[in-house]
Amino acid sequence: MDCKRLMLSLTIQLFLILFIIGQNKPAILFDVTYNLGFPQADLKNRYGNHLGISGGITYQPAKNHFNFGLGFGYYFGSNVKEDVLKIFRTSYEGLLIGEDQYLAEMKLKERAYLAQIYMGGLIPIGSQKIARQSFKWKLGFGFLQHKIRFVDDARAIRQFTTEYLQGVDRLTNGFALIPFLGYEFLSRKGLFSFYTGIEPIIGFTQNQRNYNYDTNESEFGIHRKDILINFKIGIYLPFYLNTDLEKIEY
Repeated sequence: MDCKRLMLSLTIQLFLILFIIGQNKPAILFDVTYNLGFPQADLKNRYGNHLGISGGITYQPAKNHFNFGLGFGYYFGSNVKEDVLKIFRTSYEGLLIGEDQYLAEMKLKERAYLAQIYMGGLIPIGSQKIARQSFKWKLGFGFLQHKIRFVDDARAIRQFTTEYLQGVDRLTNGFALIPFLGYEFLSRKGLFSFYTGIEPIIGFTQNQRNYNYDTNESEFGIHRKDILINFKIGIYLPFYLNTDLEKIEY
């Protein structure tokens, strides 16, 4: 699936939701989030732990426990357990023979992307005088994609063309279910606002390449269960559509 088309579709759906649920002095929340992730299930056999950066936009009605939004995440790691270039490596430190017949290194990296649309809610906890403190939950539906990225810093292994690397990059994507549980601190006085929590990503994916060149086998159409356990901490940039912040209530 084309990622740009997916993001356009999610954006249209979000604005349809905003139109339907109405006014009531809402807040628009932009967020930027840092992620620490731990692959599980089938994904654990391919990658080690990863880091990530994500962002999103959330619509928060003033007199409603529920909110809606969309987000996009980018995840990256350097621990690729599935060595798809093993059959090409020499016995000397696992290096490859470059185009100039000298030894060279090809690094394998993890790259993953997540686009989602979500809905969630807030349960007030603690004092609400200077900040809206809440137990935060949400449930997202989206599109997860991951693959192996090849890094040839010396540009010496040009015999591995883009077309060939597509036969070993294990491009995989599919539907994902994304719950979240955490804590939110949203200042009423223009101070620092943030949230933190845990976000499992449960992907029901398939390999999208017709043939794996390194194994001489096809994994096309085989169902996978790719699970990521992400720990997140993010900051908010809130915009209130009413200047009287004290009127924002549950």
